[in-house]
Amino acid sequence: MRILHATDTYGPTLGGIEVLVRTLAESQAAAGHEVTVLTRTPAPDAAPGTVDVCRDPGAMRALVAGADVVHGHVSAYSPLALRAVEAGAKAGVPSVATVHSVWGSAWPLFRAAAEVRGWTDLPIQWTAVSDVAAGPVRRAIAGREVVVVPNAVDTSFWAPARPPRLTGPVTIVSVMRMSHRKKPLELVAALQRMRARVPADIPVTAVLAGDGPLLDRVRRKIHRLGLAGWVHTPGDLSHAQLRDLYRHAEIYVAPARLESFGLAALEARAAGLAIVAREDTGVTEFVAHGLDGLLAGDHEELADHLAHLCTDEAMRHTMVQRNHLVPPLQDWSHVLERNTAAYLMAGAVDAPCSDDPSSATTLRPSPAGESAAT
Repeated sequence: MRILHATDTYGPTLGGIEVLVRTLAESQAAAGHEVTVLTRTPAPDAAPGTVDVCRDPGAMRALVAGADVVHGHVSAYSPLALRAVEAGAKAGVPSVATVHSVWGSAWPLFRAAAEVRGWTDLPIQWTAVSDVAAGPVRRAIAGREVVVVPNAVDTSFWAPARPPRLTGPVTIVSVMRMSHRKKPLELVAALQRMRARVPADIPVTAVLAGDGPLLDRVRRKIHRLGLAGWVHTPGDLSHAQLRDLYRHAEIYVAPARLESFGLAALEARAAGLAIVAREDTGVTEFVAHGLDGLLAGDHEELADHLAHLCTDEAMRHTMVQRNHLVPPLQDWSHVLERNTAAYLMAGAVDAPCSDDPSSATTLRPSPAGESAAT
């Protein structure tokens, strides 16, 4: 099976789409398939691997012509991925477009593009990484089924050490790109409000990991608010470093509202942490309120939930112990087959299958009445 992944952004850039596409491609290659990634992201020549990476958008048509399935990975601005899927569908190559972001109030622009480009008339199988992301896609690509194919992590890598650490200061972790979309400045303000609601005799520490254009502003705000003694910003951390950090933490907080899925939060959930996040995001794909964590309607409630978990030791310990024992379902062993099902729905006749004949039934359409995120 010759699989072409088209993505406008890829390594060495770091982010959810980049990690997802690389891991999916490597997993498919490990299953014996010929996998190529086409991207606009430049990078120095790297040593050959199991996945061929082409960084020349001009090679798109030749790569599409030689593929058995084209899989485009779409964000808010993804001209290469959309052109590749469109070219594949016009050439009769089974084509899948996966939307990794929340189009939100921008969905009318995508509807206009769909009408101009004829996407609704092309045999493209549209998917999204969560119900939250699927709603606006359904509005934009009117009349076409949009199914949910969630992101995934290697739960065995993130598996927590047992028993969970339940002593010492309450440790809160967040991992994000320090950009306006991810709301790091709002998180710092929420942490300040949280600390004011937690008794002084309960020690709390917070680690906000990640780099980006707002990192210096985040650090200045932490110092200005007098939080530097317990809120730390180490910058980017490797997956191994994050795993070690999670084994000394209990709570993960994801403040972003326009969160189509929340891959970093899923990693933390797989590591056994209780999750605090916004209720109107893709994090709801793997966090049930009151069970795996707490979901908030706004940043004020986010601060309330953090304070509640810091002060309610029994609730915190119950969630952490449960999440240590029950891994999330979004593991590659399951999600790889959901991508397979999407390829079959697109018309691929030789899709990479497992021995599980029910794998295709795990895909679900976006609910017809879902509201678009704004």
